[in-house]
Amino acid sequence: MYKKNGKILIFFYSIWLLITLNIQADVIVSIRPLAFIATAITKGITNVNILLNQGISPHNYILKPSDLWKIKKSDLFIWIGMDIENFLEKSLAQIPTYKTIQLSKIPNIMKIIMQNNNNILNDGNSNFKINENYSHHAYNMHIWLSPHIARIIAKVIHAQLSIIFHEHQTLLDKNLKSFNIKLNQMNINIHNDLKYIKNKKYYVFHDAYSYFENNYHLSPLGVFTINHSIQPGVKKIYEIKKILNKNQSIPIFIEPQFKPAIIHKITKNNNIKICILDPLGNNIILNSDSYMKFLSSISNIFKKCLLYNKGD
Repeated sequence: MYKKNGKILIFFYSIWLLITLNIQADVIVSIRPLAFIATAITKGITNVNILLNQGISPHNYILKPSDLWKIKKSDLFIWIGMDIENFLEKSLAQIPTYKTIQLSKIPNIMKIIMQNNNNILNDGNSNFKINENYSHHAYNMHIWLSPHIARIIAKVIHAQLSIIFHEHQTLLDKNLKSFNIKLNQMNINIHNDLKYIKNKKYYVFHDAYSYFENNYHLSPLGVFTINHSIQPGVKKIYEIKKILNKNQSIPIFIEPQFKPAIIHKITKNNNIKICILDPLGNNIILNSDSYMKFLSSISNIFKKCLLYNKGD
């Protein structure tokens, strides 16, 4: 009987151990685009897990107890900051600071965020914004859309992992060098691809892309910022339709999470070209080249939508 009970205990312990090993992640990132960068640096060293499931926006997320448990068990947790991930602020107070990287507090990144904000505020062209107060932030925290910031993020991750996995220093150095070489080449390729559309006009339904736009000299004619999870009111619909109806030859970029009913209301009875941009890269497979593929996918959508726009 004792032997039988002992075997049962060993069996359940083995199951528990397997589950623990499977859910344990050495590096966790808050959102998918950060995993694109982290995976390139951790290649051959450790795994990268993503806190938010595919397709989930960080803007309205509520942290679950299981999420916090995963963060506590990880060797390193990487997130952007409170302006875009408010759900993490209080919970991360429980985590030792040496186990987390808040990217928005990195001095070189902070400098670019502030400069990007100043560029928008001082923009003297006729661009406009229609915002919903409850979904608009003071600064653009979609920093992963900046190739320059991505390079800084990779360097910061490399530095922290050099402490945690110091025995893999040579491979970490190799991975960082490879990432930078690929990013430099991708940056050149995208500049060449998008130089023909830098004067093309378009609208966006989310003011997330200013880092990408500034880097590649693109400029939207206008930005409509609405809460994609809530049906906009009659007044909001009227304001947007009034502008779009005057410029039906100019395409608009939306995101996958926008409900079809919202888009139908806004584009009803006009012939506006609609293109879809995904700033989270939900369809990008996770590997060491993911960030390059992500940038390329954003570039290709801009090019496809604007270069062959008949009305422009």
